[in-house]
Amino acid sequence: MFIIPVGNRVDWKRPPIATLLLILVNCLVFFLLQLDDDQVDRKAAQYYVASDLPGWEFPRYAEYLEQQNAYDKRQQFLLLSAHRKDAALQVIENDARFLQLLDTDQVIDAGSPEFNEWKRERRRYESMRSFTSRYVYRVDDPRASTMLVSAFMHGGIDHLLGNMLVLFLVGFLVEAVVGKVLFLFAYFLSIASATLMFSLTAPGLSALGASGAIAGVMGLYTVIFGLRKIDFFYSLGFYFDYVSAPALLLLPLWLGNELYQYLSEGHTHIAYMAHFGGLLGGAGVGALYRCLRPKTINQRHQEAERDKLEADAFQRGIDHLGALEFRKALDIFQSLQARHPAEMKLKWLIYRAAKSEPASDDYHRAALALLASSASDAETEEKIHQLFLEYLDTARPAPRLRPDLLADLAKRFANANYQEDAEKLAGLLQRGTPNHRALPSVLLALARGYYRAQRREKFEATLDSLMREFPHTEEAQVAGNMLRIG
Repeated sequence: MFIIPVGNRVDWKRPPIATLLLILVNCLVFFLLQLDDDQVDRKAAQYYVASDLPGWEFPRYAEYLEQQNAYDKRQQFLLLSAHRKDAALQVIENDARFLQLLDTDQVIDAGSPEFNEWKRERRRYESMRSFTSRYVYRVDDPRASTMLVSAFMHGGIDHLLGNMLVLFLVGFLVEAVVGKVLFLFAYFLSIASATLMFSLTAPGLSALGASGAIAGVMGLYTVIFGLRKIDFFYSLGFYFDYVSAPALLLLPLWLGNELYQYLSEGHTHIAYMAHFGGLLGGAGVGALYRCLRPKTINQRHQEAERDKLEADAFQRGIDHLGALEFRKALDIFQSLQARHPAEMKLKWLIYRAAKSEPASDDYHRAALALLASSASDAETEEKIHQLFLEYLDTARPAPRLRPDLLADLAKRFANANYQEDAEKLAGLLQRGTPNHRALPSVLLALARGYYRAQRREKFEATLDSLMREFPHTEEAQVAGNMLRIG
């Protein structure tokens, strides 16, 4: 049985930074540190078999098994070591207790004549072992370092991709509600709870992978969303479907599924009880947070629902625009802009929708709002310039360019090297409002544009006009200096 919630699209204006960071770390560990581990381990095993280590360690391991009263295992190991040294090595590597004794010099001690030579070869072998072999978490040799590192390792590309897909689908939903700090806290606490549950139910085994931590995120999700109905995808064998149900319903389903798989499958490489422990850990964090911060949860749920409604409305507007239903699209975009007045994308969409009625007030307002907006880069400046030309040609019965806007456009077009249009706008301003306060700065910007274009006569004539018509302004003083220098 496979069950996974499906939610809203990611709001990339507020990206799920913690979720993306965790995905990045998992991918970096796999592709930079684990990718060639099988080949590395083969080379390490070849060195071990060819070295003197089997002659020193195999007999002592057989004695160790005898001391443990594991006579059957001892006979099997002796038979295996006589014919398959590489396989016998794997038996030893999977016995964390013996390895711990070996690493602390309790198997071959300093009084043994071969100690120095054994220690040298053992260290070389250990240095050749893969990242995975050295940092996989072993129940019989629990370490905080291996617990943490192994939670970011994976057994293969399929294991990695499956875990990261689930982490992304659930992670960004949870992070949007609880925030980055609590999300990361729950993630790492789930690593600990998953490891603890696995250790209690799988003595002598090892585990790696983010599944336990991701199960914790899923447990956190069910409690945080509580009785709110959510959509989730499920599959039973070859049958699959979508259904809506309270999020909290997923927790007993997930827990029951992991417990059933653990009890029914027996020996398996999948750590079902690690998933079980992760689910409990994440759900515990969610329950505690719900008790301590119920208002925060409700507020963020309301924000998320409002964002979803606005995203749905935005998509309807785009659909209406594509279907040439301009009035419907315009109503939606204007409603959204009332709540997001600074959103440039909405301003451009309103202009597109209103352009079908070039004599309407909506069209003139949309065009003038864009023309008055600032541009942060050359591409946006070019778009505004193209819109200006389109507005001059399209507006009915005529463009509604106020003197202040004429002045601003003349300066910005001169600065952006649209010299001809800047000259026309400056001329309109001079004829319509000859005493406008911004006219000196317009003429100065126009002159600088001529200078960059190497139009010497226009440059000097514009500066002369500025000094003659506005002799007592700062711009006139600058013009005089420019003429003397230039």
